[in-house]
Amino acid sequence: MGAEKLIAAESEAAEQHPDTAIRPGSKVTRGHNRVKTLQVRLNDDEFATLTAAAERLGVPASTLARDLLLRELASPCESPQAVIARMRADLDALASSVA
Repeated sequence: MGAEKLIAAESEAAEQHPDTAIRPGSKVTRGHNRVKTLQVRLNDDEFATLTAAAERLGVPASTLARDLLLRELASPCESPQAVIARMRADLDALASSVA
């Protein structure tokens, strides 16, 4: 069976049985038009802070990081350097409150 036919068959099966349990190993995604990936490097403390905050909010760490970044970018009155410095200070403050 070709890939297109397999995808069509799986799609049809999913539509016919919407309450079927999701198989282990399946990746569930939200429908969205975000197609670009940004890689950000964090140290262990920064990553722990981000993931702890995300867990408290009940969202994935990537969702929280995107939300924080987009909120910062929405305030154009600051230079990019100032935004990054403020974000770093906010993360440091959050790390201190979590520890």
